[in-house]
Amino acid sequence: MINGIDTAAIDNLVNQIPGGSAVQKGIKDAFVDLLARVVRETAKSASAPASNTATPAAATAPVAASATTLWKDGSLQGLEQLSNDLTADDPIYNQREAELRDRLDVTELEQRLRGYAKSMGVEYSSTDLDGVLRNAGYGASHLGSSDRYMAAVEHFTSEAYNNYRQRAGNLPGTNA
Repeated sequence: MINGIDTAAIDNLVNQIPGGSAVQKGIKDAFVDLLARVVRETAKSASAPASNTATPAAATAPVAASATTLWKDGSLQGLEQLSNDLTADDPIYNQREAELRDRLDVTELEQRLRGYAKSMGVEYSSTDLDGVLRNAGYGASHLGSSDRYMAAVEHFTSEAYNNYRQRAGNLPGTNA
C-alpha cells in the first residue's frame, strides 16, 4: 500500500505506458511522489485554518518531502505564499522566484530531462530546461510558495516528458 492505494493498481497502470522499464519506473516514482504530496497537502489544509493573506517572509513548514530530491537543501524551511494583495508587477515576485530557483537543484533537473529524452530516443535541448524554469518561475504559477513552485516545476517537467514521448512517436514523413 502507498498512500492507501494498492501498489498492484499503480503497477498495472504504469505497465500500460509505452517506453520501457526505465520510463515506467520514472513515471511510477513521480506518481507516488505526487500522491504523497496530495495526501500531505490535503491533511495539512484540513487541519489548518483558512487564511487569505500570508507573510512575505520565509516560513513555517519544511520543504515538501517529495520535493527534497530537487531542492539543493531539503532541510530548509519552505516559503509561504505571498500576500493576495500584491499585483502581478510587484518586484517581490521576481525576488522570490530568484530565491526559489537558487534553492532548486537545476543540475539534477537537467539530468532528469536528459535521461528521459535519452530513454525515449530523442535529443535533449537546453531549451527544454529553460522552458521548465521559465514557466515554473512565473509569479502567477507559484505566488511565492515553495510547494507551489515545486508543483509548477514538476508540472512543466511532466510537459517536457510528454513532448519527448510525442517526438519519439513522430516518424519522419509519416505525419507530414
